[in-house]
Amino acid sequence: MLLVKYFLWLIFYSFVGWVYESTVCSIAQRRFVNRGFLNGPVCPVYGFGALAVIVAFYGRTTNPVWLFFGGMILCTIIEYLTAVLLETLFHAKWWDYSNRRFNFQGRVCLLGAVVFAVLTVAVVDGLHPLVDKATERIPNGLLVALACILLAVILTDLTVTVHGLLGMNSRLREIQQAINDYMAPHRQKAEAVRRELLARFEESRFYNDQLRLITALKNRQARRMMRAFPRMYSVRYREAWDHLKQKLRENRPHHS
Repeated sequence: MLLVKYFLWLIFYSFVGWVYESTVCSIAQRRFVNRGFLNGPVCPVYGFGALAVIVAFYGRTTNPVWLFFGGMILCTIIEYLTAVLLETLFHAKWWDYSNRRFNFQGRVCLLGAVVFAVLTVAVVDGLHPLVDKATERIPNGLLVALACILLAVILTDLTVTVHGLLGMNSRLREIQQAINDYMAPHRQKAEAVRRELLARFEESRFYNDQLRLITALKNRQARRMMRAFPRMYSVRYREAWDHLKQKLRENRPHHS
């Protein structure tokens, strides 16, 4: 039953993290933002971070100093590993802290580490004792049934998300190849000239009917990711990604 409880806590804190992230980003962008890797209302990085500090500290210490710095280290490591994993699997950076002071490789930063530390103290000392007691009141059979349902939902969401991202990468690869062919004679020119040439890419013979269909942005996953993570960009297909983002901005009034 312990693994079942851990899984349910993982999902619960992933939801809490999604509420926090979506609220902060929605306020900043002045519109609702479904902030998360998955389509559903969960941010797994928060769930894994919360579960890690619960396993490491809950019932073992109430010292706020230990919780603060222990949570800072654990959660920062998890955020860093998550960034590396996403970049490796999907060749894209979901977030980039390069413009913030005291960052490491743009994947983690001091401000984020401090936020994680504060959240660790709040979770271990404040929220989780209530969650733990509430979980204990639920019959084991109901806990197992709930865990099975949530697992099925998460796996379905993960499948849809990964399929959409792989489709997006396939689209980006074709666009990038056309851009590379178009820019091949101009690679040695000044950056300003190259930017001007890229702006006229759609007027070239390389922008054929097939590419027009590819850049139609019918991939819902691509649109959602671009809106949820404004700083997101493709590591392999940077110019193609910029082109897709531009098309998204142009098409925004026509999409719900």
